[in-house]
Parts: sequence; C-alpha cells; structure tokens
Amino acid sequence: MKVFHGTTWNVEPNRMGDFIKYCAKAAELHKSLGAEDVRLMSTIAGGPQTQFMYVMVVESEEAFGSLMKTLNNSAEWSALNKEFFADPCGEVVNASLRQDIFS
Repeated sequence: MKVFHGTTWNVEPNRMGDFIKYCAKAAELHKSLGAEDVRLMSTIAGGPQTQFMYVMVVESEEAFGSLMKTLNNSAEWSALNKEFFADPCGEVVNASLRQDIFS
C-alpha cells in the first residue's frame, strides 16, 4: 500500500516565498532518493492561510523506511536542513504517516 508522510507547517506570512523555494529543493532531493511524488498544499479553507502541508508519497512502508535511512545519511539533505534552520521561515505543527487503503 502507498504511504504518505505529511508535515504541516505554520509559515511566517512574509516568508512564504522562501518556504516554497525550500520545499521545491527538498522535493527534488526526496524524489531523487526514492519518493514517488511530493506535493506542497496550501490551505484555502479550514485553517490559517499561512499553513502548508508537505507530503511525500512512497510505494510502501518498506520504501518509506529505506528513504528515511538514505535521508539520514545524505550530506545534501543535511546541508539543506542546516540552511533552513539557520533562519527558519516556518515551524512544524504536525507530522503524520498514513497508509492509502485503496492502493
């Protein structure tokens, strides 16, 4: 079954462009390391419009575990995180790992 890892972020209103650029870089890296797809969703109703959800789609729980091991050893991921957290433009409010029952 497909697995979705979602991270919900509250983003500083004047830093949304920075956040989107960071997520675009992260998405490229995640895809190169095994994510099947990556989505960045903005809130248009039901929450603050400064809230975004970054979602990685992987083929299975095993594929997710493999991706996470690879990320933990990635110098490029480490550098991207260091860059982001030197001057963060948002903060994580929730993270979840979900299974797609229909896949």
